Amino acid sequence: MNQIIFRSATVIAWLGIAASVNAHYLWIAVDREADSRTGTNIYFEEAARPGDGFYLDHFLGSSDVWIRTIENPSPDAIKADEVKDGENRWMRVAVPPADEYSVDAYGKFGVYAYGQTNVLLHYYARNLSVQSHDAMHELGRAEQMDLDLVPHDVGELLEFTLLWKGKPVADRMVFVRGPDGLRLNVKTDVDGRIELQRPASGRLTLRSSVEFSTPGKDNGEAYEKIRHNITLVMPIDGTSEGP
Repeated sequence: MNQIIFRSATVIAWLGIAASVNAHYLWIAVDREADSRTGTNIYFEEAARPGDGFYLDHFLGSSDVWIRTIENPSPDAIKADEVKDGENRWMRVAVPPADEYSVDAYGKFGVYAYGQTNVLLHYYARNLSVQSHDAMHELGRAEQMDLDLVPHDVGELLEFTLLWKGKPVADRMVFVRGPDGLRLNVKTDVDGRIELQRPASGRLTLRSSVEFSTPGKDNGEAYEKIRHNITLVMPIDGTSEGP
């Protein structure tokens, strides 16, 4: 009887860990305040805020970060530094040198087991701050990343296109969260697009993914599938200009 209880507890604990990993994504937050989080902060957590950074070792020293501005739209990739603040842990690079920018990041997690299926996980993240239609046009596409969520300014609406290696991806779920309790789970159309009303102000966060049943090995570990995940954080200040 005790052995059965022990095995059940082990399974429950494993399921809790798996659920935790499954809920984590790479996020980027830009903080210009004069405190411990000043800088461009990269979290691997459930949301774009500090956490224990339990899985951060998968990304430290190997992830690429790009800080793109209108003046410098194609910079070289840089590496993020580790930051510790009490029990919290994350990565950081410099603050963008302009008010309009796109900070983009990519990192490979490696192979993770979801039940009996091993999946090779890749993560992409963006933080896009633009006030004008022209800036969105110039910085909206992160061409250096295989997976991208590209915004399009169409007046009162915002369109987002999910791209894999430059091609639209249809029928993939995009999870949208925003101000005033905005919560949308929308599938991309045949052109890889979703659209939503532009919030007056606040912050939009979007995430999506693509998945391929392509077996292989990574660092000697076999996997059956490859999953690419992306997040986009987009502050809306209410002053953006339409086309």
